[in-house]
Amino acid sequence: MERAGQARISTGLRGVLALAPFLLPAPVLAAAAPDEYQVYRAYLASPLAEKGPVRLFRKLGIFFIYNVDHEKPEHIAGFFRQQAHLDLDPGMVRQFVAVNHHPVPVDPRRLPADWTYSTQYIQQGVYSLSRVGFNAARDQALFYASYNSLLEDGHGSLVCLRRSAGAWTVVKAAAVWIYGASVHPFNP
Repeated sequence: MERAGQARISTGLRGVLALAPFLLPAPVLAAAAPDEYQVYRAYLASPLAEKGPVRLFRKLGIFFIYNVDHEKPEHIAGFFRQQAHLDLDPGMVRQFVAVNHHPVPVDPRRLPADWTYSTQYIQQGVYSLSRVGFNAARDQALFYASYNSLLEDGHGSLVCLRRSAGAWTVVKAAAVWIYGASVHPFNP
């Protein structure tokens, strides 16, 4: 009788353990780090970004990148090397891919109060930003920015920045796509 009871407990415990992954809460995704927001502000204040009021899509992450397989670090590094003539830190590119597997919400408290937000990334005048990959020293950064105007001047770019004396500046950008007859700096 005692063995039969132990067998039922053992079988029941195996059943519960088999369901454990479904009973546990979903993993909490890491929010964007404060230095990611510094990178976003530096890029959007640079000559490469559209001027005027900034409007961001409410989530940070990659939804798609035209012409580049954003799941493979070697494709991103190769594209950047070909288009911007710069070799990216391999660890930074791997981190960029890893952090962009799951989008996270934007924290508006970390951005200027006059910036506004959109629930759609394909909407007139909206920037969609990826998460940022950093090198080990956290003084180089890589991210993707796309601007949708719904006119003939949308664009998307992979952007490399460097931090020097505490300030982030754009080092190089590789245009991934440009729509129509843009007057954007990437389109001569």
